Amino acid sequence: SLTTGIISALGRSMESIGGRKINDVIQTDAAINPGNSGGPLLDSSGRLIGVCTAIYSPSGAYAGVGFVIPVDRVKRVIPQLIKYGRVKKAGLGVILVPDSVRERLRINKGAMILEIQPGGAADKAGLRPTHRNRFGDIVYGDIITGIDGVKIKNNEDIISFLEKKQTGDVVH
Repeated sequence: SLTTGIISALGRSMESIGGRKINDVIQTDAAINPGNSGGPLLDSSGRLIGVCTAIYSPSGAYAGVGFVIPVDRVKRVIPQLIKYGRVKKAGLGVILVPDSVRERLRINKGAMILEIQPGGAADKAGLRPTHRNRFGDIVYGDIITGIDGVKIKNNEDIISFLEKKQTGDVVH
């Protein structure tokens, strides 16, 4: 099928079904009908702009706001899928304390480390996880408040930052 529409916004964010934030998506009013998800969004010259991903439709009809993964991200992901059968994502080798828990502890900035993968990047950098001391008291882990000069306010900020990095990139 073929539909037409306009791109109404760039750099939007949307929430996935699993609750994760997907950043830097394209917003369009072109219909994304069942079966169109995964299909191309083309410009008037037939050049690929991105891959249709989701539609937000308050009425439940197939009309609403469509969201598209930009071609730049597609170009970054496809070679990994071909080579590895999956996308290799950059990571720090940490599990973070959920933001809701961190906020209940009245820690209002950064991302707190819960666990560290032995031998991972955070372990090699000397970061410390949350743990119990010899008396059984909880000792909070390190709080990441910035990476490469980018302020980190919460867990989503780290995820968004790492989405733009390649495995093996060095950050400070």
